Amino acid sequence: MIAENLYHIRNRVAEAAARAHRDTEDVRIVAAAKGQGLQKIEEVLAAGIRIIGHNYVQEAERDRPASVDPDVEFHYIGHLQKNKAGKAVELFHVIQTVDDEKLAEDLNRRAGAVGRTVGVMIQVNLAAEPQKSGADPEDLEGLVQAIRRLPYLELKGLMTMPPFFDDPDRARPFFARLRELRDHLIARGILHPSMHELSMGMTGDFEVAVEEGATLIRMGTALFGPRT
Repeated sequence: MIAENLYHIRNRVAEAAARAHRDTEDVRIVAAAKGQGLQKIEEVLAAGIRIIGHNYVQEAERDRPASVDPDVEFHYIGHLQKNKAGKAVELFHVIQTVDDEKLAEDLNRRAGAVGRTVGVMIQVNLAAEPQKSGADPEDLEGLVQAIRRLPYLELKGLMTMPPFFDDPDRARPFFARLRELRDHLIARGILHPSMHELSMGMTGDFEVAVEEGATLIRMGTALFGPRT
């Protein structure tokens, strides 16, 4: 089932990319493995997924495959509590949800202590939803500059979670806004062109996200099927 789901997702990504005159290869799928367990993680890896996303540090530690190909990445895609930062820098290649300078400094200190450089993305709360984490867009420039000064963090780009809408096209302005923020910061030299990643779009709205420039889409139900 997972292999078939992945086939359909890739076709839909290709169609969305074509509509936006983009290269399908520029869009990577993150398997959002919240609550799925080790067996399903191993299934998606066998099907060809190369990025596993976790919302909880303890799940990532518990459900870690014994052996994975060297090109497989593990991304943290949930809200990171500061008391989990030390374990997070050991488990993950990229932490997508950095949203303040204190968390970035703590991750940098802990990564340095274990001799690792960790990829990070800045989560931006574009809708100013109080129940969601994320940096205010007004604070983004300063946060980018602060992270770029930290030697053990490698800034990859930006991430967002728009409000939930029944109509995925209503999420389009939020995806477009994140792309515009990235492009503006690159044009001003605040972001390096290599820091171009945009993590946006999930099962309900990933095609719109791809049309608006997503480079990472976080796929849960569409890939794994409903959680049991």
